[in-house]
Amino acid sequence: MLLEFSCSNVRSIRDKITLNLRANADNTFENNLIVFENERINPACAIYGSNATGKTSVLTAMAIMQNMVTTSHILQPGDFLPRIPHRLWQEKPSECSMEYVWKKTRYIYSFMYDSKQILKETLYYAPNGRMGAVFIRDGNKVKVNEKFSRIETLCKEKLTPNKLVLSLSVNNLNYDELVNAFMFYKDGLVVLMNDNNNWLEYSASKMEHDNVIKDMFLKFMKGTGSDIIDIKPKSEQRLMSASELPPDMPQAMKAMLLNQPVLTTSVKTVYKGFSLDLAEESMGTQKLIRLMCPIMDIFQKGKTFVCDEIESHLHPLIVRQLVTRFISGKSSSAQIICATHDVEMLDLTLFRRDQIYFTDINPDFHRTTLNPLSSFNCRKDDNVQRKYLESKYVKVARNVWTE
Repeated sequence: MLLEFSCSNVRSIRDKITLNLRANADNTFENNLIVFENERINPACAIYGSNATGKTSVLTAMAIMQNMVTTSHILQPGDFLPRIPHRLWQEKPSECSMEYVWKKTRYIYSFMYDSKQILKETLYYAPNGRMGAVFIRDGNKVKVNEKFSRIETLCKEKLTPNKLVLSLSVNNLNYDELVNAFMFYKDGLVVLMNDNNNWLEYSASKMEHDNVIKDMFLKFMKGTGSDIIDIKPKSEQRLMSASELPPDMPQAMKAMLLNQPVLTTSVKTVYKGFSLDLAEESMGTQKLIRLMCPIMDIFQKGKTFVCDEIESHLHPLIVRQLVTRFISGKSSSAQIICATHDVEMLDLTLFRRDQIYFTDINPDFHRTTLNPLSSFNCRKDDNVQRKYLESKYVKVARNVWTE
């Protein structure tokens, strides 16, 4: 469960921005909030803003942080770090920070880095409600809580400037506290930035081997108005044929690939009297087949789902029902954070005022700003959709054709 995310110097984000999932004093939809240690947490956040104002930059920063934590330990000395700094601040370091809860423990983890090295890194945790440091890093100097003394020895032996202490420690030591801090990024945070992912393989495998999941999916599709009566996924290992490889590929590489089995996935949707291959289905149906099994897992395990342009290819009512499921409190501690242009959801009968954020571009250094609706003069009965389209909160496109 995510409590707060901050970052600076990532894409269009120059100065520090903060996405805060803690609920403010507003008592709207109080029963839908997640409660942890007497703190009220929002289960949803929607980020609005015009094109090129930084919505995707916010989510990209989260994806970069996740990627760095889960892969840092495999970096070789001299490997560059994944960084996309602001074009006017390339000489400055980038920074990411998350406060989150995983396995009933609160963590605060942050790091600052440039393209070649980790400059600062800290991990705090609160096993009994009191926050204390696990380690504090400044360059390659690491100060460690005595409970985790083996981290210090490990760092002296194996830490390189481009590796994160958290990732290195989890893959070499067996401290449960560090494993849990790491596993939020590996398993608890699910980031979907585009449709180019392996979710089809996951969904096909789940529905092929779990009839309960398959029945849940078919029931969901029926609720959307679809006439699909069955779905037949199939995953198999097979050898590639030479005709599937580019003709100009080097023979040595061809020989290697032709001798290695690959996983292939096929899906057929069954209707009354006929069936279709997945590629013959609409883009919306294809997206739902990819999306719904991971989302069911997110609901069941209380994960945090981060999604860019969730509405792409989907009917607005389907998107609203998906978001409503997160908001309703029926999915344990699951959360959704989405960037969207779907103004139909810009509605105070759906969201609280502290669950809606706006991005804008400040002309000073062309930098992204991020602010919640609750920071504006907004009443509970305001028509926020109309005011948003009238540029009352941030600038939006109103007259693109100028003479």
